[in-house]
Amino acid sequence: MPAGRSRGTFRLSLIIVIIVAGAALLSILFYTFWQRLNKQVEVILQEQFNQQQLMLARKIADNVESYFDFLENALLGYAGLFQTTPPDERTIDASLEERFARHKRFGLLEINRYNSQGVGVQSFGTSPHPPPAGSLILPPRFLDWGKDPAHRGRLFLSKTFVSPDAPWKDRRVMRFLTPLYGPGPEANFAGVLEFLINPFFICEKVIADVRSGQSGYAWIIDQTGVFLAHYEKDFVGQDAINVRLARNPKITFTGLREIQADILLGKEGSGQYTSGWHRQQLGQTPKLVAYTPIRFDKGFITGVTEVEDPNHNLWGVAVVAPVAEVSGTVGRVLHQELFLVGLFFIVVLGASGALIGTALFWNKSLSRQVELKTEELLESQERLLHSERFAAVGEAAAYVSHEIKNPLMVIGGLANQVERRLSEDPAAQEKLGVIQKEVKRLESFLGELRDFLRPAPPSLKKIDLNQVIQDVKALMGDAIQEKGIILEERLEPNLPPVEADPNQLEQVLLNLLKNALEATEGQGKILLSSGTRDAQVWFAVQDTGKGMGKDVLENIFHPFYTTKHKGTGLGLAVINKIVTDHHGTITVDSVAGSGSTFTVRLPKKGADAA
Repeated sequence: MPAGRSRGTFRLSLIIVIIVAGAALLSILFYTFWQRLNKQVEVILQEQFNQQQLMLARKIADNVESYFDFLENALLGYAGLFQTTPPDERTIDASLEERFARHKRFGLLEINRYNSQGVGVQSFGTSPHPPPAGSLILPPRFLDWGKDPAHRGRLFLSKTFVSPDAPWKDRRVMRFLTPLYGPGPEANFAGVLEFLINPFFICEKVIADVRSGQSGYAWIIDQTGVFLAHYEKDFVGQDAINVRLARNPKITFTGLREIQADILLGKEGSGQYTSGWHRQQLGQTPKLVAYTPIRFDKGFITGVTEVEDPNHNLWGVAVVAPVAEVSGTVGRVLHQELFLVGLFFIVVLGASGALIGTALFWNKSLSRQVELKTEELLESQERLLHSERFAAVGEAAAYVSHEIKNPLMVIGGLANQVERRLSEDPAAQEKLGVIQKEVKRLESFLGELRDFLRPAPPSLKKIDLNQVIQDVKALMGDAIQEKGIILEERLEPNLPPVEADPNQLEQVLLNLLKNALEATEGQGKILLSSGTRDAQVWFAVQDTGKGMGKDVLENIFHPFYTTKHKGTGLGLAVINKIVTDHHGTITVDSVAGSGSTFTVRLPKKGADAA
């Protein structure tokens, strides 16, 4: 075997070994990165999911607080009834009974009226075996609260407690109280009106249709940590920790204990804990949880309710869902992506090995392409430097424009005032006229400079390009006729609509037509034309003027370049910017002494979409 061929084979083998080793290293790095990405995506999605659960928990809390707002207004309505109707009249019994018939549908167990000594005188309830009203005794601490004149017109809400008396014995209830006074501001204390509330009613209502994710749910506890509502119906009324331990004694529920402690301290937040089951499935189940307190010392509409033990009289609502419902979905998607990327990587590796030999023969071609790319990069760098210089010039021009504008307005205004006062001095008026003319010319230049430096973005809508051309023709018709120039048009009928800014296109046409008018002398001619070609719609302005040389064409769209004695050099630069903003192009064909043709091409996709 020739020595050169042996060296070539050795080099090829070495290249293959290097590629395989590099591929293995990249595979390890990619897998490590994928694992980290998997964790990061999982954490982000869990946080976002918990934020959604927190919003759901807040909504549940708002619904519970709104329910107590409703009861507050109802209780105040009962108290107001006694201030307008003496309690010894017979109509009071019928009024109370009628109102209770309406309000018992909202979780009221009883409405009891006590006299000034705290003895029941009237009772309406939902129990089939209600106790006699005279057997009801209001606890002294509540009676003392009602007797206090400072509490007239106020309400008192107790904590949930286990009722010791029939017919609600051993059941959790709440008291909602207000003192009663007769008509007039000097009326004496007449007793206390009591709502006996079923706290389970509203809690079951507000979580009944709540579902977080696929199988998540909500639960509510009171200030003692007892479930007022839960997906597991046999949990309701039980201690939240003890009933879970009874279900699965193998779980310590340490994280849940900490979360429940935060809830009963009035804190809001989110996190995770390990449960012993989820719905019908037993076993350790990590869960995402978001929780918020339900407070009774704020948010009432009228702000007249006092709360028993306000620092601890609160409930907590939590929304939970298994972590697997979030991370499992993410894991499946990422594993599918990993499989596809791995498969693609294997295919690429195999193809690379097969093409290595061929790639060596294309070395010269690739080297040439590298040289071409290097040249392109150098050209791009040159364009970038040009853009940076142009940006610096733009900033300087904007500063100069700002500094000149206000003094220029003052000069023009003063010249105008002086001209009116020197009406008898023609020589002075002529000089002032020159000043005003030059001020207007500078103001026009500043306007063009502003339009170029801070162009307004195009307001795109479907327009008829031929109609825009007709409008501009009507505007310039008189000026063209006065100069004795023939204006012709050759517009393609049924031109598809273009998605463009009509005002900016009209500005482009006006400037091109003005330039053609200035360049055309004697019995010249200007032609306006339009048409479609491939995926573009175009229009052109052609004149028979003096044309332009090659050196002018190379710089014609550069800012501040002009061949006119009084030109600003911004007209065509502004046109070029407008056309570029419309994703179009503008070209010019011109020969010195033979006229010029400016052609604007706009993309046709907007017309196709129509």
